[in-house]
Amino acid sequence: MSLERAYLLQGIGKPTLERIAEMATEESHPAGAFLFHAGDPADHLYILGAGRIRLCVEERGTVAYVVSEPGEVIGWSSMAEQEQYTSSAECILPVTVTKIAKNALLQLLEKDPASGLIFFRHLSRIVGQRLVNCYKATLSVHGKPNSRSYG
Repeated sequence: MSLERAYLLQGIGKPTLERIAEMATEESHPAGAFLFHAGDPADHLYILGAGRIRLCVEERGTVAYVVSEPGEVIGWSSMAEQEQYTSSAECILPVTVTKIAKNALLQLLEKDPASGLIFFRHLSRIVGQRLVNCYKATLSVHGKPNSRSYG
């Protein structure tokens, strides 16, 4: 997968993007396999190349999100200073992913602060959008709230 397709990495300096590509590995997983389980050490960031991944709060439990677009990020907990993944990532179709080690990526971004700023701005947008999607899903189940939310 071309890393340039991943929103998370768009706008990052070319030398830094080339280094990320050098440290990344491509993996293929069959349907039914797990990239990680909730509670596993959050040591890698994944970018979807092809396929579909279900993120569940508990293994095979409530679906929190489905990743299906090439370039989408899986395992962002690793980059948000979480020690453990907060969900399980199950392949519901055969998938290919790009896997990037958290520590190596953080060290690289620290050496290129401009790219690091872009990366973390994009990450915050991704996390924020998933949060909005969760709010919408909650409202669709429970109806419109009677009280205001200031969060």
